[in-house]
Amino acid sequence: MGEKLINFTAVHMKKVHLHHLHGIWLWLARGTYFVTLLMIVTFFIAGFPVWLETWSQGSIGAHVTQNSDGRFLMSVSPKSMASGAGIINGDELTAINGTAVTSVAQVNQAFAGKPGDTVTVTVQTGTAAPRQYSIIISGGFLNLLKQMHLSLQFMGIYNTVFSCLLALVVILCSPLVYFRRSNDWLVILVAFSMISFASSYLYPVYYGAYKLNMVFMYNLVSMIGTASMIIVFFIFPSGRFEPHWIRWVSILLVIPTIAGFLNMQTTANYLVEFLLWVGFFALGAFAQAYRYRHIATSTERAQTKQLVFGAVTCFSILAIMYLVTILIPPHLSSAQIILFSFFISPVNTLPVLVLDLSFVLAIYHYRLWDTDLYINRTVVYTAVTIFLVLVWFITAKVLSYVSQQFFDKQLSWLGTLLSSLPAVGIYKPVQKWVEKWANAHFYKERIDYSEALIELRPEMWNYLTPADLGHTLVTIIPALLQSESGGLFVLEREGLTLTEVHNMHPSDASNFQFTEETLKKLENAQIVNLPESRPFVMLVPLTVSRFRVNDLIGVLAIGPRTQGRGYSRDHLNDLSALGRNAGMALHMLKLNEKKHAKGIPSGAEG
Repeated sequence: MGEKLINFTAVHMKKVHLHHLHGIWLWLARGTYFVTLLMIVTFFIAGFPVWLETWSQGSIGAHVTQNSDGRFLMSVSPKSMASGAGIINGDELTAINGTAVTSVAQVNQAFAGKPGDTVTVTVQTGTAAPRQYSIIISGGFLNLLKQMHLSLQFMGIYNTVFSCLLALVVILCSPLVYFRRSNDWLVILVAFSMISFASSYLYPVYYGAYKLNMVFMYNLVSMIGTASMIIVFFIFPSGRFEPHWIRWVSILLVIPTIAGFLNMQTTANYLVEFLLWVGFFALGAFAQAYRYRHIATSTERAQTKQLVFGAVTCFSILAIMYLVTILIPPHLSSAQIILFSFFISPVNTLPVLVLDLSFVLAIYHYRLWDTDLYINRTVVYTAVTIFLVLVWFITAKVLSYVSQQFFDKQLSWLGTLLSSLPAVGIYKPVQKWVEKWANAHFYKERIDYSEALIELRPEMWNYLTPADLGHTLVTIIPALLQSESGGLFVLEREGLTLTEVHNMHPSDASNFQFTEETLKKLENAQIVNLPESRPFVMLVPLTVSRFRVNDLIGVLAIGPRTQGRGYSRDHLNDLSALGRNAGMALHMLKLNEKKHAKGIPSGAEG
């Protein structure tokens, strides 16, 4: 036994130190990270005012291209100020504000003035006589804001606040990861990947690089960030490629990123790029699933779930935003597109923030065991929402058809209200059914103690003693939770007294001390979490409720879980309910025992 323990400790220590860097390699990795972080922060600070200026610029809803003959031809957006003034696609632009047009840059500068300014353009269709129009820059947008009782100042503040907050959290996530273990090469790589990959989605960073004439460095960092993020996704959290051949696949996926940086791609084939990303996520998911099933420890499995959940959420948001930007703008006017861009722009940083936070939580082990809860809730509420939307849609169509057939008119707001009633009525039963199904398939550790312990049912209380219930609690509950040990302390006149212990020497359990702070929390029916160095890591109060006051009956003490796993919030919620039910059962069993001692028959016997 001692030899096995020594071997286990040696393997564990080897695994802990496997990622550590030393000497010049450590300082080189740290220096690269801090130089990159400083550069991106500098770009962000330099580019933020420039980026804000772009939001103060308007548009007339048209742009110009110069053809091979040297003429400047107009392309006009539908429902724009330029289109409304009478300019049509293909018109030749000859002058702006009375000055002859000489370059596309001159046109872009004139068309991107402040909203409310006027620009005078002279255009000509074919050989017809030139026409002159005075167009208000973003006039339709200003009118739309006025109708919505909004102002340009509000839109500027909205973009500044949300963009700043999201960007600030994204930038801070990387140092948080780095300072967790600054001598661990995997942690340094993750921190570097987070900040360099995020730079591609922080628009002020690009504007700052452009302002400082360092676009090459910006493109280099973005390329390395994308490549390193691909590698991180394949090796996190163990730091190894599993299975081993996946390293060659990761290299093949990195090649297009490098080729794009070197301008070696001759065509921009978006379908090929999309298929590459799909292949990357499919293979990355395979690598994580392989590691999860065959190699990972319990902690690494929880970290893998955290990362995959964050990655799926991140790219789901990206996909939704992509679809929104593709499907919605064609149906909007130029003014509505500008307003749409104002509102959607700050959200561009959100998916990167979600991915970065998943790395932070995984590396810090913060609520690491709640990932199953997040997956469970996501599955439940997504399924319920989709089902209720389908019910609402079908009901609305049926009501619309009935109204058209019998009353020869369409239902308006009344139809929408009536269509919502079935969805509202079935929400609770559908939610309970879906949650039960999701628990059975995606959250198998969730325990229903009312079904697992028949000893808690009132009809059993006449056939049990407090000792029977105590033995059940300290043996069955740790087994269900896969905990190492358990103990039961019952409140007597002299205080909490140990009455039952499981998988622990009684002397170790009886020496357990309750502090005043711990007792106060237990008396308030609060579960107490303790350090893993203690013999018990969780104390569950067994209470009886009396008119909003909780009487403490006893304490169920639970040891750490096997294989280094932790307890999730759902474990705490379920154990809190167990504490109330077990407290009532223990209280009633004590009363029955006193009745038997005095010769008084119990309710069932009487």
